[in-house]
Amino acid sequence: MKPKGTATVEDLLKMPEDGQKYELVDGEIVVSPTGYNHSRIAIKIGHIIATFLDEHPIGEVCSSDLGVWLSNRNLRSPDVTYVRNEKVPTGKAAQNFAEFVPDLAVEVLSPSDRPKFVSRKIEEFLENGVPIVWLVNPEAKTVTEYRPASEPKVFSSDDTIYAVPVLPGFSCRVARFF
Repeated sequence: MKPKGTATVEDLLKMPEDGQKYELVDGEIVVSPTGYNHSRIAIKIGHIIATFLDEHPIGEVCSSDLGVWLSNRNLRSPDVTYVRNEKVPTGKAAQNFAEFVPDLAVEVLSPSDRPKFVSRKIEEFLENGVPIVWLVNPEAKTVTEYRPASEPKVFSSDDTIYAVPVLPGFSCRVARFF
């Protein structure tokens, strides 16, 4: 076993395919176990965005198995990732972990999520240039939107959420996410 803080991407690739979601953070492999409701909501949000993109082909949406290299060299996997067309990798680059800054990162809370871990992940996305992060809370049926240099904004089930300017024309009632 390697000492703490020295794990590499090669170590990450050796993790078992056991249904867990693994990330490489500060040289450590961390696991974010999820459950049925978490997975269902993440897929639903991805589907809503993908359906919008069918009509407005301005980018692509990816699921939680996409590893995204951040500029701090952590490899993160948002539950849902949206990226504009001009940043979509092609050729060999499309076979590797993503080396772009997502335009929207969505995280769905699980009952086992530790607040400190989730807060750090959101901060990390924003510090590395992600313009919009949505934190989806299935229990409260809310979405908290984070943007750099702005106060978080909480949307309830009755509210409509937008993702301007990264998804121009997109709008959705938050209740559809649940």
